[in-house]
Amino acid sequence: IMVRNFKLNSDFDADYFMFGIISHLHDYRLIWSINDKMQLRLQKVEDFKVFQDKKNETNSFSLYYYNDPQSMKVYYFISNNGEKGLLFPEQKQTGYFFLVKGNVSPELKKDIIKNIYTIVNVLTVHTIAIDKIKNADNFFSDLELNMLDWAKKNKEEKSRKE
Repeated sequence: IMVRNFKLNSDFDADYFMFGIISHLHDYRLIWSINDKMQLRLQKVEDFKVFQDKKNETNSFSLYYYNDPQSMKVYYFISNNGEKGLLFPEQKQTGYFFLVKGNVSPELKKDIIKNIYTIVNVLTVHTIAIDKIKNADNFFSDLELNMLDWAKKNKEEKSRKE
């Protein structure tokens, strides 16, 4: 009998680009400014719930979402501070994460940093190497499952109203 080991390779870091934002603003104030500066339509969706193994509990994080069919990009804005601690403890200083799913050119990276940095009360914006985030694969699969669940609930709600 031959035992085979299989390893699942994921390419979330190829699909996503992550920015960290340090600001004292509340998420809704920051979102309003980001939408205004970048011509986006990020909207609040159901909180992002994550089961944290070390604490053996579920934590909730504020989540905003916008799917831009023209640019074929999806934007996420997630708070690092949840009800029961940080989403990414290794990013203690970072208050928020701005994720872009899709092809992010160097010009777009510069534009995002420039636009967010010019928002009053944003202290800094920095890129985050996804491969430096612990459990990044779990995070991205949880995020995508969370969004599928939200889309399903949203669709059911719309069909009930019709």
